Amino acid sequence: MALIPKIYIDAVVSIGLRQTNDSIAWIGTGFFVHRRINDKEVLPFLVSNKHIFEGKSCVVIRMRETQENKLVLMDVSLSDCRVHTFADIAAVMLSGTTITQQHLKFSSFDIDSNSFSSFELRDNGVDEGSLVYMLGFPMGLVNVNSELPICRMGCIARISEEQIAESHDALLDIQNFPGNSGSPIVSKPEFIGIQGTKILDRCVLIGIIHAYLPYRESLINSQTKEIVEVRSENSGLALMHPVEYIREVIDMYYKKPEETEL
Repeated sequence: MALIPKIYIDAVVSIGLRQTNDSIAWIGTGFFVHRRINDKEVLPFLVSNKHIFEGKSCVVIRMRETQENKLVLMDVSLSDCRVHTFADIAAVMLSGTTITQQHLKFSSFDIDSNSFSSFELRDNGVDEGSLVYMLGFPMGLVNVNSELPICRMGCIARISEEQIAESHDALLDIQNFPGNSGSPIVSKPEFIGIQGTKILDRCVLIGIIHAYLPYRESLINSQTKEIVEVRSENSGLALMHPVEYIREVIDMYYKKPEETEL
């Protein structure tokens, strides 16, 4: 039984930079979303972390060309990129004409109907302990002939209204490594719950990973009592911006410049 729709898996892409020796340095993860503008048309976007796009004029992604069924490199200009004021989220609108004319396979999350904000999650019984999946490309693990991301499972550690208001993040218990920046988080469909409580039996986009919480330990000189070294390691707790912040960045494409401050 599939728990993650294939269209969601196919919506995730590795993000890279072209090097002087014509190789690609894979630096993070992104994913496609769309917003429907009428019954026949949608606007496509590439979403990732602000720190992945910052300071760059262009990034490279891989998409599948459907006529010859092969992976091709696509340069994405960031000249019209939109970034959130405080959340580590960025989005750039893609050319639907280019995708169609070059016969590129495009799978995406509907940012309005295939996603739940933190408020919608709590209203549907998703809270601490609920299981989630992270889809991405940690440590540059990109296959030459496959675009499939690596799937890891974890759970929501804290997603209270107070947590979101204070830090703009939910906490996840999931192993997040370099390369996972920009990874989408999706809910695991549940079919069993405590009697009298709601369950979410759908897999939906719930947020985007942008960092992990480090655990730091100080080594202190026994004579001087001064800190001589600080060691840091991954605590296993990851920071996820909820979907409402992704929607706010997409909304920036529909507002006048003076209205886009978040």
